[in-house]
Amino acid sequence: MSIDITWGRGDGAASLSTVAELDATLDTISRAHTEQLPCCVTLVAPGGGEFPVMLDICVGHPDRSFVYHVAADGSSAWGYQPDLEPGRAFTFDYAGTPTDAWPERTRVTDATARQAARQFLISGGRRPDAVAWETVE
Repeated sequence: MSIDITWGRGDGAASLSTVAELDATLDTISRAHTEQLPCCVTLVAPGGGEFPVMLDICVGHPDRSFVYHVAADGSSAWGYQPDLEPGRAFTFDYAGTPTDAWPERTRVTDATARQAARQFLISGGRRPDAVAWETVE
């Protein structure tokens, strides 16, 4: 199983098929953004339906991240850790555009967001169970 990963405004793109490749790529992106804005990374699973099956996470922030999933039917949800309070607002790089992260959407640690990304890869795009989900209506 292979997924595509993209970040920044043309900064990078890769196809990954192992957890080791995913971890190495996320580490590289995180190091590159340590002194810049944290960065939204998009993982896209092959196939799907009318909508691309994707997972967005944030890397490069010292404390927080976010997790956002879109399923093949177009339904989407924000991931969160039930025991984690909303974090402080911060700005991140979304495809080259500085974007504010809403505190209620940053109820995920970096480690948990990365675990969700690993589950997304291994499962072929299913919604990860590393976090609880709030469905977008």
